[in-house]
Amino acid sequence: MSAAVVLVVAMMGCAPKPFKPNLTHTYNRVQPKAVIVDGHQLIYTVIGEGPPIILLHGFGAQGWMWEYQQEALAQHFSVYTLDLLGYGYSDRPDIAYTPDLFIDSVKGFMSELDIAQATLIGNSLGAGVAMGMTLKYPHLTDKIILIGGFPQGASEKAALMAYRIFLRFKPSFLLRIGFSLSGKSFLRSTLKNLVVDKSLITDDVTDRAYRFRTFAGSAHVLFSTRNNIQRWENHYAPRISEITTPTLIMWGTRDPLFPLPVGEELHQQIPHSMFLAIENAGHLTMWEKPEATNSAILEFLLSATR
Repeated sequence: MSAAVVLVVAMMGCAPKPFKPNLTHTYNRVQPKAVIVDGHQLIYTVIGEGPPIILLHGFGAQGWMWEYQQEALAQHFSVYTLDLLGYGYSDRPDIAYTPDLFIDSVKGFMSELDIAQATLIGNSLGAGVAMGMTLKYPHLTDKIILIGGFPQGASEKAALMAYRIFLRFKPSFLLRIGFSLSGKSFLRSTLKNLVVDKSLITDDVTDRAYRFRTFAGSAHVLFSTRNNIQRWENHYAPRISEITTPTLIMWGTRDPLFPLPVGEELHQQIPHSMFLAIENAGHLTMWEKPEATNSAILEFLLSATR
């Protein structure tokens, strides 16, 4: 479901500060905006002009993980980068974080901004949201692009042991203790596990991800999302083969969380989908291999308009 569930492990603190979106912070030098959906504030950026694209990050991640796609795609499209409800700078209400909550939140986001139809591009959890959108609201999705997710039977197919423990371990209070004890060194190690090129995980990258651990409500979002994964398995995963929206699936050949065969299986499940393996990329394909990712996205989207 990410940028990987395990990324969230290091983003929890035992004494969180009151959460207030910092609207002076910029994602890739783009000033964030805010919109209210169902009483909750969602933070997003938008650049470019043209048909709309909405970028959906993964579990435990934030919108900045699309920093290398924004400008490249904005040459042809209006690019919306959204912090999903409960993540990044968006609100973290004390509610159940179900698949339908994320899906309906994106639908509400589109409604508030008068976006009649959009291409949805999702990584990990965001890919699951994109698939859910096209199954529940097919008239709202023009095309979908799935990067590193989200497979049926995720807890069984996850290869990273930390991810599998997170999904299955009980009682959860022991996991919460582990989260509260984690620090930047653990976060750095977690990020390095998700990419092939370890040198990409600099101090700046670690600091950007780490700042979100201080936000109140983050632990609740994490565990509530985990506890509701079965709803995805029950209500959406069995319907993956019903997807008719034009679909491109991209997968890192060295994805440590969901190995390449998981992506190939997803490709077989979605009729008429296209599949592209990105060489020497891990789970965060769009961030680790932006040139190859952007080229594939543009080819897929622009070829249909030629």
